[in-house]
Amino acid sequence: MIGMLRHWAEGEAAQMAVWHDLRQCLGEQRAASCLNGFEDMLDLLKKHGWHAPLILSPEATGYSEDELAIARFVMAATEQRRGVALAEASFLVSPCAMLNLMHAASRAGLPLLCEDCRLRVMMGRRTVH
Repeated sequence: MIGMLRHWAEGEAAQMAVWHDLRQCLGEQRAASCLNGFEDMLDLLKKHGWHAPLILSPEATGYSEDELAIARFVMAATEQRRGVALAEASFLVSPCAMLNLMHAASRAGLPLLCEDCRLRVMMGRRTVH
């Protein structure tokens, strides 16, 4: 998620690279769903956020507090930990946008989480043989 945030902020060429990578990993339909949720989430953060989040460059080695907060929020929303997600969302956006942000974040995060789980299973199988 942090990588997507960082590359998305770099402009159209980087956004196309994100799309291409997601499409390769997730397939076109799941990648489109992921990006739609991601873009909706960014729109809500822009329109209803308490402040513009600090997104570092793709080459940065550390993480900003805003990047970490967004990543924690997306994970909580994706895992359906609603109380945690709403608490995180309260630091990101005004109350009127919290539920929409949670929905968008889960749409963005679920395909990424599913792919991560699939890769972990595949890696586990490779080490067994």
